[in-house]
Amino acid sequence: HSALHYNWVRVGLALYGLYPAEHLQNVIHLKPVMQVKARITQIKTIPPGTGISYGHQFISNRQMRLAVVGIGYADGVPRNLSNRINVIIRGQQVPQIGAITMDQLMLDVSDIPNIQVGEIVTLIGQDGEEQISADDWAMSLGTISWEIICGFKHRLPRVVVG
Repeated sequence: HSALHYNWVRVGLALYGLYPAEHLQNVIHLKPVMQVKARITQIKTIPPGTGISYGHQFISNRQMRLAVVGIGYADGVPRNLSNRINVIIRGQQVPQIGAITMDQLMLDVSDIPNIQVGEIVTLIGQDGEEQISADDWAMSLGTISWEIICGFKHRLPRVVVG
């Protein structure tokens, strides 16, 4: 900003397009640039009454199509988000179901026709008109977005675009 006369700036979260304080959302416009994506590794049809994942924290109440996704808490997806988040596939939000495990998580993809192994799942980022942010995860956990983005591990490949 030309009216400011500073000789350095600590960009911090703004580098990722995240607001370091809620009141700044009305002052500046930031575009989130970080995305976390994974692929579907398996598709299953399950009958009503099926327990999903460890501890059967989710029990199907109808026949469902379930997608297994190759990302878990060892990659930085907090296990405490189990049964509390949506992800995006083909521009449509779908719920994560069951316990998030070390290397994978499960989704209810019953409403997505012809879903295929290998399709991309957006955990954080934008797909079509839908968007999920690190702030969304942080609010669900009662924490800050710093904790979310710092949690992504070396197991996740980094791709710089642009």
